[in-house]
Amino acid sequence: MKTNPLIIERPDLQVWQQKAMFSVLTAAFWVGWFVLWLPLVTLVAWFFFGYKIQIHMIELDGYRAFGQLLVVYAGVVLVMGGGLILWAKYNHLRFRGMDRRQALAAPDDEALGEHARHPAEVVAAWRNYAVMTVRHDPQGRIVSVRPRPLAALKTAA
Repeated sequence: MKTNPLIIERPDLQVWQQKAMFSVLTAAFWVGWFVLWLPLVTLVAWFFFGYKIQIHMIELDGYRAFGQLLVVYAGVVLVMGGGLILWAKYNHLRFRGMDRRQALAAPDDEALGEHARHPAEVVAAWRNYAVMTVRHDPQGRIVSVRPRPLAALKTAA
């Protein structure tokens, strides 16, 4: 028996956010599974209810109302699309030639050390390593760091 089981083997160790995300993903994939079956369901519905469509659309001239509805929908799509295009063009003309984006300043070792709750000298030493294994507690704080030096990577290659 393992002394430190993986969280996937112990769902009771999961925090509520992990359980909620698992539930949301499960529901989303079930919806996706049902959506994959929609073409077959539609085919069966057309097969069994095709005679009603023939009566309502052809014999009772339902296709005319359907055509009018399509014209209305096309008009709505054109108006909404045109509005979005006009808004994009307005913003393009208003903000052309301006670049308000600026690169963020790189944090220094003191700021990183304060955030990680480790001395700045330790954070500066971390920069000399290409690969590190960092362990966190449930609150996200760094508990331990096991670095692998760059020299070990170069000799292994």
